[in-house]
Amino acid sequence: MRTARLAAGLLVSIVATGCGTATSIPSAAPVLGLDWGRVTSVERPKVYEETVPPSYQAAHPILRIAGQAMMTDLAARPDGGYAAIGYVPPDWHPTAWTSEDGDRWTLRPIESTPFTFPVALASGADGTLVAVGRSGSSPVAWTSPDGVAWSRHDVAVLGRDGTAERMTSVSAGPSGFVAGGSVGPELFERHARFWSSPDGVSWNPVPDDAPAFDAAEVRSITATEAGFVAVGVVGSVQQPTGAVAWTSPDGTTWTRVEDPAFVGGIAVSVTTAPFGGLVAVGSDIERRNAVSWTSPDGRTWTRAADEPSRQHSGGYAWMTDVVAIGEQVIAVGDVQGLQRGTATAWTSVDGKAWLQARSAPVQQGAEWYAVIQGGPGVLVVGAFGAPDSYVPEVWRSPAR
Repeated sequence: MRTARLAAGLLVSIVATGCGTATSIPSAAPVLGLDWGRVTSVERPKVYEETVPPSYQAAHPILRIAGQAMMTDLAARPDGGYAAIGYVPPDWHPTAWTSEDGDRWTLRPIESTPFTFPVALASGADGTLVAVGRSGSSPVAWTSPDGVAWSRHDVAVLGRDGTAERMTSVSAGPSGFVAGGSVGPELFERHARFWSSPDGVSWNPVPDDAPAFDAAEVRSITATEAGFVAVGVVGSVQQPTGAVAWTSPDGTTWTRVEDPAFVGGIAVSVTTAPFGGLVAVGSDIERRNAVSWTSPDGRTWTRAADEPSRQHSGGYAWMTDVVAIGEQVIAVGDVQGLQRGTATAWTSVDGKAWLQARSAPVQQGAEWYAVIQGGPGVLVVGAFGAPDSYVPEVWRSPAR
């Protein structure tokens, strides 16, 4: 997925592994983005036998595995610490974690409302943490000064017929926050939505623009010098048909970008690139190939040519998030064969050619969802044990 500039004397070799093709770089020291390790500890919820009745256990045996939860996103705090968000079964209520150093994470309950899912997190210019997601059929936001104490905020919607609306992404800009998501049924076709907020507390829905928002869902937003760029998916939830982008000077008016490069792809994350422009990542529709796109301005896009580093022999490969650090970008995701996946990462200095991380035992049976700069290096949140169980974990690179 990316081109890596290597220190003098390092030898790049392609080696075949049980999980497909991987790239290996002999080195005395762990390499950023290529070598990964678990952090020391992540606090987990109680075992389910202590919290649910026997009748529920019998009907949902998978939820009896101790310590399950979903960590969906993370962000740096202004004090040098970190916060993560997610939700806990069996009733799916929101929770958070905090860490002072990225190495030890403490569980911080948000609220007990069932069927409530925070899925995206951003840190504002003043350090305010803003999480967005949904509760039942309504979008909802939370704010926190430190990741420990959280306040819930209802979010205004445009619809009046009870159709579900959800926030799926959030970004901080110079004038506050911008969120994106969709309105529509849990399955089938959705319609894109955007919201803006000066403080993460009060939210204003962007007026509907049918041509710009039709048959799409926003998956990621990033702030740029010119405003904001968002990427997402078109088609139905069950049968996506491609990717899409939007640009905005202020977060309140959006222009749809349907570039031919998006046909047959799914774009789920976008970031500004240290080498200029933007990089978006995701996969093809079948998730057979991890896919990246580059753009000078969000208005025109180029899909990177497929390469072995972003494919998995006999299986699947996809990217879930991307972050810029130093002179490169690091994307995280998974490769998968018959059942259980292996978490992996890729690095690039141009968004076109990518180098895949080495596989290690700590990545086996794991899924990676979100990555940020920190640690020092980078931190990733995800889960271990999928698809049968989802135990929250945090990884770091370089590995220690």
